[in-house]
Amino acid sequence: MRILHVDSERPWRGGQNQILLLMRRQRGRGDEAHLVAPGDAVLAARASAEGIPVHAAGMRGTWDLGSVLGLARVMSGLRPDIVHWHAARAHAIGAMAALLVPGPARVVSRRVTFPVRRSPGSVLLWALPVDRVAAISNAVRDALVQSGVPAHIIDVVPSGVELPPAASPAARARVRAGLGCAEGEVAGIVVSALSEGKGHRDLLHAAAAALPRSPQLRLWIVGTGPLEKDLYEECRMLGLGSSVRFLGFREDVPELLGAADFFCLPSYSEGLGSSILEAMGAGLPVVATRVGGIPEVVEERASGILVRLSHPVELVDALVAITVAPELRSRMGCRGRERAALFTAGRTAEGTYGVYRSALRARGR
Repeated sequence: MRILHVDSERPWRGGQNQILLLMRRQRGRGDEAHLVAPGDAVLAARASAEGIPVHAAGMRGTWDLGSVLGLARVMSGLRPDIVHWHAARAHAIGAMAALLVPGPARVVSRRVTFPVRRSPGSVLLWALPVDRVAAISNAVRDALVQSGVPAHIIDVVPSGVELPPAASPAARARVRAGLGCAEGEVAGIVVSALSEGKGHRDLLHAAAAALPRSPQLRLWIVGTGPLEKDLYEECRMLGLGSSVRFLGFREDVPELLGAADFFCLPSYSEGLGSSILEAMGAGLPVVATRVGGIPEVVEERASGILVRLSHPVELVDALVAITVAPELRSRMGCRGRERAALFTAGRTAEGTYGVYRSALRARGR
């Protein structure tokens, strides 16, 4: 089977990692995976480095007609069995290209819990033909149905991760020492874009309030984004000093997870939370907000502590509880690794093939 993936995003985030994991498994099964993406996208570079054919398209706007025509030319030349659109802009450009080249079965992935906007453009987009929608959680599915997307074309296919081997004590000690983490200090790590909606400001304020009760608390903030300078200043204003380390973009996230003591993500909205799954796979307990698909992954008080959105006292108490109780961290971390084993990249691939089969049947193939 020949599958053409279309992604419009340039930065490297959880969704792009999911696409790469999926394409790897499709090639491993003997299928032919291609990618259409902006030439300067991180995903394009990583896919090309692995020998996956990449076709460049600018995708500068939602209704980029040049990219529509370029994608249509790729589709005409490759004649794929499936076109799989990832992200809203890719969906728009791909749906218009499918009007010009109507042969392949059409699948769109949806990774956010935001309702489909009722603007004329969004109404038109979702009126264009699509055979199946792959939602990464029940929360995403519910948001689509509430927005008027027909329930019978939606399948839930949770994101998946590759479980890392347990970190060796020597590797853990080396990373912690390199980050200035002393004996007895408890390091919480957050891995996400430094952007609105991820809750970094809430986390910094909660850390400032928690430190008097748990002075051993340390935070490692991994990622880059538009709020970077603002968060540095917020950290300075709160007097957090060396208790918080901004680590920027890192290629060694698995090693950092293996060196940390817990994971934290006080996001305002989350389709599922693949970064949470990766942390749980590394054996970390989780502190997160009870939003979107996160409760479908984190079991309350079993693999983590979930707090209500916009309840800062709950977040402070959760940070204190996870910091002062090593036995709680150990128990939740073990359960989290067991839980993450249910969300593997292999299972995501199998679920996606089920979506493809349904899409092909819808096309009479």
